[in-house]
Amino acid sequence: MKCLPLFLLVLPLFWREAQADTAAMSPPVASAITSPTAEEEALAVNILHHIGLVSQRENHFTETRQLHALKVPLHSEGTLRFIPPDRVEKLTLTPVQDSFIMQGDTAWLRHGQTPARAVPLHMSPALQVMAATIRGPLQGDVALLQQYYTLSATGDMGRWTLTMTPRTHDTGQIVRLVQIQGRNNSLDSLHLVLANGDVTDTAITSP
Repeated sequence: MKCLPLFLLVLPLFWREAQADTAAMSPPVASAITSPTAEEEALAVNILHHIGLVSQRENHFTETRQLHALKVPLHSEGTLRFIPPDRVEKLTLTPVQDSFIMQGDTAWLRHGQTPARAVPLHMSPALQVMAATIRGPLQGDVALLQQYYTLSATGDMGRWTLTMTPRTHDTGQIVRLVQIQGRNNSLDSLHLVLANGDVTDTAITSP
């Protein structure tokens, strides 16, 4: 199976943002990235189109999170899956077994042996951004992503970097930057910066 889009790796981070009091969050830092050219926008659309052509995906991930609340980075690894039309799974194997499954308008979270908790995605703007960030690339839905992000890309289809920056103030209250590197319709790495400055770097390998 093809490499899984890396947005699945950051679901727990979006979940913590959704639980926070939005009014208490620090204002988003302005992005240093300039407005994309027509060529950069066209390449981003082409990349997303090719990603969306792949139906089912499964891969191994390794992830490093740098959180303001912690002095040392968090490392984890596990398995990711996409089952069409809209089921996505992140199964963390180490250091703790966790699962995050999303289908339709519901996400299920489970930690260790505790019962899974069902969460409606429409309960908060942060979870709605999360769902769009994941499903947009998986389904090749450029219009959905453009509701939240300005899209640009550099390189070519052989090796590219796709950049997503907040289009609206509300999105900027949750995400500062999403940057993905890949080849053709496969994704190799993700660099995610949340509005509060927490950073996630992720790598994808074959199962």
